[in-house]
Amino acid sequence: MKVGLIIPPNECGEWQSYYVKESRPYLLSTGEPYNGPGPVDGMDNHIFRNIWNRVFLGNEGYFINPAQGIVDVDLDVVFLVNESQPDPSDFVNAVRGVYKNAIIIGTTKEDIPMAQGVVRLEKFFKMCDKVALHFKEDDCERIAKDIGKKVHCLPINYKIEDIRNKFTKSDTPSKKILVGCASWPTPSSRGYDKCLEFSNYLGDKYGYSVVENPSGRPWHEWLSIINKVDCVINMDTERRLGQVTMESIILGTPHIGGFSDTALCMMPEWSNNNTDILENVFVSLMEDGYDDKHYYQKLMDRYGFDSVEKKLKDILESSE
Repeated sequence: MKVGLIIPPNECGEWQSYYVKESRPYLLSTGEPYNGPGPVDGMDNHIFRNIWNRVFLGNEGYFINPAQGIVDVDLDVVFLVNESQPDPSDFVNAVRGVYKNAIIIGTTKEDIPMAQGVVRLEKFFKMCDKVALHFKEDDCERIAKDIGKKVHCLPINYKIEDIRNKFTKSDTPSKKILVGCASWPTPSSRGYDKCLEFSNYLGDKYGYSVVENPSGRPWHEWLSIINKVDCVINMDTERRLGQVTMESIILGTPHIGGFSDTALCMMPEWSNNNTDILENVFVSLMEDGYDDKHYYQKLMDRYGFDSVEKKLKDILESSE
């Protein structure tokens, strides 16, 4: 199966068009190995974050930045992203004109339709053959009712085992906790200030040092920190995919707090920002331990490549 991912130039940042063969990405312009725009985006020329992993599905994949030209290849499925165009007709029709044999799946990159309203995306979704979002099943069902079209749940596939194998977990507690919430664009925009305050409270009370989260850390460095700390406190106030949650589970580090999609799916009992509840969870985890195998397997069952590829096959074979 040949998979394409197409994102408008104003929504894909500095990402350049690339293709994937044998799980390795290469620039379409030069054929050179590609690691994303910068050190915060990829590792080892084959491990990417977020939606950029869609291109690794199947046996051959292409990310196409239309600003660099539309690539004429025979794709079986195209993940088409639109989060900003109120009338995407020209965009969708142009893609259909080139990829006549492909099933067009409308999707979003970072947008949270259930939080921001789906009216502006309804026209786009209805122009696509199918709609698939990476949010929980009940959210997809709710959006489907709003737009009158089936919305499939398709979690973001991640190279879970590849990331896990890059790091070695110490058996000795570090007595460190990480403030996992984003500190940008401002400390208050996503609750970083309150998360830092609560983390410092836990640190002072229970004897832990606190690692802060400034922007711009290379991804490998960020993962190394998650791997070394004893717990990630993430009181993000926004509903997001939950990359930090996923990274924490991959590396065997307990993650508590927030309302990310991953947290709600993996450990809903720890997914809130009530500091009394979170303190009790933290104490329990530090005293009684964390069931790494359970959550790691749970993550694999939802976000592993085998699981997502099976879901994608079911979506393509469905009548809706």
